[in-house]
Amino acid sequence: MTSPLVKPDGPPAPAASAEAVLREEVALLRLEAERLRRLLETAATVTWTSRMGDARSPLSPSWTAFTGQPPEQLRNRGWLQALHPDDREGALAAWERAKATQQLFATRYRLRRADGVYVWMLVRGMPVLGPDGAVREWVGTCIDIQAQALGEERAAFLARASELFSSSLDPAATLASLANLSVGTLADWCIVDVLHPDGHFERVQVVTADPALASLAAAVQQLPPVPRERPVYPPAVALATGRSTVVPEVTEALMQAVAQDPNHLTAMRTVGIRSLLTVPLLARSQILGAMTFLVTTSGRRYGDDDLRFAQELANLAALAVDNARLLQGARDAVRLRDEFLSVASHELKTPLTPLSLKLQALSRAVKAHPDSPLAPVIEAHVEMGHRQVRRLTELMNDLLDVSRISAGTFRLQREAVDVAEVVREAAARFAPRFEVERCDFRVEAPEPVHGSFDRARLAQVLDHLLDNALKYGAGTPVSVGLAVEGAMARITVRDGGIGISPEQRPRLFERYGRAVSERHYGGLGLGLYLTRTIVEAEGGSVSVDSRLGEGATFTVELPLTRP
Repeated sequence: MTSPLVKPDGPPAPAASAEAVLREEVALLRLEAERLRRLLETAATVTWTSRMGDARSPLSPSWTAFTGQPPEQLRNRGWLQALHPDDREGALAAWERAKATQQLFATRYRLRRADGVYVWMLVRGMPVLGPDGAVREWVGTCIDIQAQALGEERAAFLARASELFSSSLDPAATLASLANLSVGTLADWCIVDVLHPDGHFERVQVVTADPALASLAAAVQQLPPVPRERPVYPPAVALATGRSTVVPEVTEALMQAVAQDPNHLTAMRTVGIRSLLTVPLLARSQILGAMTFLVTTSGRRYGDDDLRFAQELANLAALAVDNARLLQGARDAVRLRDEFLSVASHELKTPLTPLSLKLQALSRAVKAHPDSPLAPVIEAHVEMGHRQVRRLTELMNDLLDVSRISAGTFRLQREAVDVAEVVREAAARFAPRFEVERCDFRVEAPEPVHGSFDRARLAQVLDHLLDNALKYGAGTPVSVGLAVEGAMARITVRDGGIGISPEQRPRLFERYGRAVSERHYGGLGLGLYLTRTIVEAEGGSVSVDSRLGEGATFTVELPLTRP
């Protein structure tokens, strides 16, 4: 057998020379081992081997240095005690699979630092095989990925928070959901204080991760967050000045300094605050409230990164609360407006009835004296008065219908109806008015068309469409037609008036929607809105086809059969 230190084609090397070569090779191996060790220490936070649990051969001083676990505690899977309790089962399962298959051991877990703080680690391990192919040991690394994991956790948290904010328009429910979401993820306790629009402060939420502390949480909620003239208590500072506060380490001296009264100091001591973070809820430069996060059980300590994240979260919450308040204010304004319209409509209709009776009496008196020279003049004025009373009555009825729609009391009373007859009756009512306006008015409804509809509401639809044609198509040809296509009745009202621009069409059928200025054309802007509401309640649809300056065609389609 040839020695590896002897060249096969030359004379044997001297013994001293062979020893020098061997020493040089050993030195190179030691240098390479030191280089690899330093490389590992640079790339990884912790290095470990499968023999790290052997107290006689501690092969992972970096594990001991990081976790504070002495080597003797690493036996019998003692290393698992340094992992976060929620991560132990998954890490052990991954380790057992890797050993069974002799494949890469790869997982993520939170490793407890010597100061008690858990840090996310990316763990990799590989088996080292002996000459016989058996596993001699496992070697691996733990790389600190706390920043990456924290970023992922916060992004997911903000996504969940955004979903909560978008799913509720109730400010109280929004803040309650956020407080419950924060506990366990960002804090052990979450306290929410609100500044109401009327100026008073209220502590609306106190949530703790430990259900056994529910009575203590209730006591904390009773503590008033009202800020003093020169507040030092962090929630009071946020409510009064809009400033944030981060306290990495809460001490007894600090609690005594910020306590608002002896009961408050006792409560803070009982809670056992270790670290505190308070951020204001700000929207449109207004203070809406404050959120306070407390650490009481873990080794976590809040810092500037936590403050920035909490402020971002508070901004989202404040925007949601502000939007909810604005929406509620708008709803209250609409409700008050509708209530006013309902009352005003009833009150305005009250004098119209006796006025109409007086006009009828005056008309009968004029007819009783046909020879009077004033009879024609008085009769013309009486007729004008009747028309104005009818117009006012129609406007009041429209306002009452809008109030019913808003209140959800708008109902249809369906019966067997000949649609053609309703069309002809409406045309007969409007014929004199078209004649006065010198409109060529035509009606095409020759055949009976039977269906089940609310007769009065159907007549109201035709009245609104014909009134619209009369208003905007005065002096131009106007026609109303009825046709049947399959199981649908189609009513069309055409005029040759001013037409409608494309940008005005989307809002034409909305409440108070207009295509032109109300200064030149009267009305409340409710006719087409009520038309759409009635037609859709009947299961049909209404549409318009128009070009500016070329008139308009309104089409109503109604189902003749119902499921």
